Amino acid sequence: MGLVDVGTVVLTGLYAYCLFSSQPDVQELEEDVKLTGTMESTGRLVELSCQTCRKLKRHREIERNLFECTKCRRRIDLR
Repeated sequence: MGLVDVGTVVLTGLYAYCLFSSQPDVQELEEDVKLTGTMESTGRLVELSCQTCRKLKRHREIERNLFECTKCRRRIDLR
């Protein structure tokens, strides 16, 4: 019984690590590559609420305090 308990704890730990590890979503990365054509980032990425998508989405900073949604390309000016 002790070996089963150890195995359960190890598998639970691996599952939690995989679940909470911070890796970018593949779908959002593919959308970004389709829109920009490159994998290079040209500004910092922040997560803001997009009014068009009505969800929290990644926005790329174009100029200082001017952000563009990576999905729908809507610009948000925070100046």
